[in-house]
Amino acid sequence: MEQQVDRLRVIVTNGEERFAEAVIAGLDRAPKTLPCRFFYDLEGSRLFEKISQEPSYYLTRTEREILAESADEIVGEMGEGLSVVELGGGNSIKTRLLIDAILRRQSRLHFTNVDISQEYLEDSAKALLADYPNLEMDAIAAEYGDAFDLLPASDGPRLFLFMGSNIGNSSPGEAGDLLCRLSSIMDSDDALLVGIDRLKDPAIIEAAYNDENGITEAFNRNILARINRELGGNFDIEMFVHRARFRPEKGRIEMHLVSAGKQTVDVLGRSFGFKQGESIQTEECAKYSRPQFAALAASVDLRVDRSWTNKNEWFDVHLLRLANGG
Repeated sequence: MEQQVDRLRVIVTNGEERFAEAVIAGLDRAPKTLPCRFFYDLEGSRLFEKISQEPSYYLTRTEREILAESADEIVGEMGEGLSVVELGGGNSIKTRLLIDAILRRQSRLHFTNVDISQEYLEDSAKALLADYPNLEMDAIAAEYGDAFDLLPASDGPRLFLFMGSNIGNSSPGEAGDLLCRLSSIMDSDDALLVGIDRLKDPAIIEAAYNDENGITEAFNRNILARINRELGGNFDIEMFVHRARFRPEKGRIEMHLVSAGKQTVDVLGRSFGFKQGESIQTEECAKYSRPQFAALAASVDLRVDRSWTNKNEWFDVHLLRLANGG
C-alpha cells in the first residue's frame, strides 16, 4: 500500500502474517524464541524511547555524543547531492544531527526511513517534515529485507544509516547476510554508517538492559501483550519474568522472559506448555571489538573507511564503503 501526502510518501508492507508465523514457529521451537524485531509496535517503540533516556542505558546517549561532535566530518566524507536511507530509525532524534549537517551543505534532502512500526514511523516522519521545510521523505513500514526493493532511485550518493547497535540484534551469520544485501545495492559513491556497541565491562552492559525503573522489563513483556492483542493469545504477562545476562563466551547479551511456574498458553488455536523456569529468548545483542567488526565487514567485501568513538571508547560509529570501490 502506498500513500502520497505533500512531501511524504508512505509505503506499507503486510507484516501481520509474518508476525503470526514467526510467533508460532518460535514458540514451537526448543528452546523457545521470539524475534526482537516484533518488540516495535507503537507501545514498544514508546517504551524504547523511555529506555534510551535511562542513565544506565548508555548506547543512545553515547552514540548521540559521537554524532553531535562528528556529524559535519561524517557528512564531509560524502559527495554532493546526498540522500539518506535509514534502517530502523525510530524517532530519528540522532538522525537530526546528520540532517542538520547535510542541510548546511545542500539546499534540499531526500530521506528514506525504514521501520517496522507504521504508526511510530508516520508520527516521526510528520515531526521531521514540520521541522525541516527542505526535507522530502519516504516512510517505508517494513522489515529490512522487504524494504530494499522499495527504496527510491537516487541521482547522487546515498548515505545508508544502521545506527543504535541494531546490527548486534542479528546473529553473526544474519549480520553478515544483512551487510551483504546492503553492499549489493550500494554504488561506488555510497557509504554505510553503522553504530556498534563495543565489548566492555559486563557489569556496564548488563546494567543497560536491567534499568532500575523496570522499563526494559515492561518493554520485554510488551511482546507478550502484543501477541495477546493481535493474535488472540492468553499470556498471563505477570507470570513471565524479565532476565538479561551477558554471555562472555558469545560476546553478546541475551534477554529472556522466564516462566514463573508451570503453565499453558494458547495462541491462534495452538497450545504451548511452559515448565517453571523455562524461558523465551526475545533478544540477543552482540558487542564487537574493532577487529571483530572489521572482519565481519571484510567478509562481505566492505571496508571500514573511517571510525569515530567517544572518550571512553564504549561505542563506535563506522563509515563503510565497498572494498573494491564498486
